[in-house]
This record gives sequence, structure tokens and C-alpha cells, in this order.
Amino acid sequence: MQVSDRHMTPLRITEQEFYDHMEFCIDMCERNNAVWRIEREDGKAVMCVPIKQSSPIPDEVQEQVEEFKRQFMEENLAS
Repeated sequence: MQVSDRHMTPLRITEQEFYDHMEFCIDMCERNNAVWRIEREDGKAVMCVPIKQSSPIPDEVQEQVEEFKRQFMEENLAS
């Protein structure tokens, strides 16, 4: 089965199966971008999905952006 990052069909699992294999499910979610639909006995469901995190901008880059912004504003306000 091929799964794209844009559209993932959730893997259905019962709440008890999720609890019994939680470490495996979370590892699959993190490493393989698996999406789990965890179905409860009362018919409700919750999901376990990966969250993509972006790395913070390094301080050096942030400082360069701020300096560029300052210079740009000074040049454009002066004219």
C-alpha cells in the first residue's frame, strides 16, 4: 500500500488494541506517519496522528532578517 503525505487513510483499531500495542502504534505514527483511528466501544472515535514540527529559525538567521528589515525600513522611510 502506498500512502502519500497529503492523504492518509486512517488505520482502524479498537481502543483496547491501541492500549495493548500503544508503543508500537506511537512509533509507527512518528516514524512512518501512520494515522490511527481509535474506535471506542460506545461508537465514538479519536485519532492518533503525527504532527510535523518545523525546526526553529537559528538566532543568526533571525538576526540577519531583523538587520535587513531595519535597513530596508530606514532606506524606504528616508526617501
